[in-house]
Amino acid sequence: MDIRQRLKSWNRDKWERKNHAMYTVYGENRWPWFNDRLDPDIEEFFRERNLLQLDILDLGTCSGSQAMELARRGHRLVGTDISETAIKQAKLALGGEQGLQIEFLLDDISASNLSENRFDIVLDRGCYHSICMFNHYEYVASIKRILRPGGTLLLKIMSSEEERFVNYDKFGDKLIQMPYHFEKKQILDLISPHFGIEEIRDSFFYSSVFDPPAKARFLIVRNT
Repeated sequence: MDIRQRLKSWNRDKWERKNHAMYTVYGENRWPWFNDRLDPDIEEFFRERNLLQLDILDLGTCSGSQAMELARRGHRLVGTDISETAIKQAKLALGGEQGLQIEFLLDDISASNLSENRFDIVLDRGCYHSICMFNHYEYVASIKRILRPGGTLLLKIMSSEEERFVNYDKFGDKLIQMPYHFEKKQILDLISPHFGIEEIRDSFFYSSVFDPPAKARFLIVRNT
């Protein structure tokens, strides 16, 4: 198994362990970027553009709150996560709620099985900053493939101005920061060669768990 395959296996197993431990101890989602409602700036994006009945991917859906909120607004949703525990929790949270066009799937964005040109919008609120140090190019390739031409990536990542939530995961003798905290120039240099940047702003991971919420950077980018 080469280094990339080892990293993918390590990342999948790591998230399954972390999510299983979190739900075992707390019985609920405790990630600092978890919100049981839509963030105001994401809500604003849809409202200002009067966007209706779109095909949307909620990437790193975990307990599925963002996917369900968007589905309640009439959009067609797919929520994916690398963790089986996360997908089980999302399906439990959905329960018997009727009338929502939503599907929760186990999928690894670095080697995604999602079909080409499937989505108008990909919402990534906490995935990229967790895998960017070892899966950047695979992430970009998958997003460009599954987004329709002219489609939008809504990307929210941890800001370098946030002093909390600095953690490291160990892979062999390497320490990998998770989540990575981005300077503005860093994320622009990484994303702009592959997508059209419509907007970048300072924001927050509006949270149902932590107060004050974590400082974030919010990007609206086009699949060019």
